[in-house]
Amino acid sequence: MKTQEQEQDPAAAVDPMEDLCQALFSTEEGAKKRAARQTAGAMTQRPWPQLPSRLRSAIRSDIGRLLDSGKARAQIIEAGYSAAVVNQALRDLGRSVA
Repeated sequence: MKTQEQEQDPAAAVDPMEDLCQALFSTEEGAKKRAARQTAGAMTQRPWPQLPSRLRSAIRSDIGRLLDSGKARAQIIEAGYSAAVVNQALRDLGRSVA
């Protein structure tokens, strides 16, 4: 006799952290990307080193892309990130912006 958990397809399991990372790694701008930025920005209650490595990488990638497109720090914050996340990502990237 199978339990309800055993009947579910393990491949159908959704990892919300992976969805968040995929949205941040994406080069497409849109509502999903903005929501992902806001979610990542809201994670400031956890110290940066405690965030999952893949998430930190996705945030750095996205912020780096925004910087490369000429966005200023204030515009990156307006895009949905918190100031604390932007500051830490910039520090990791070894970059600074006005």
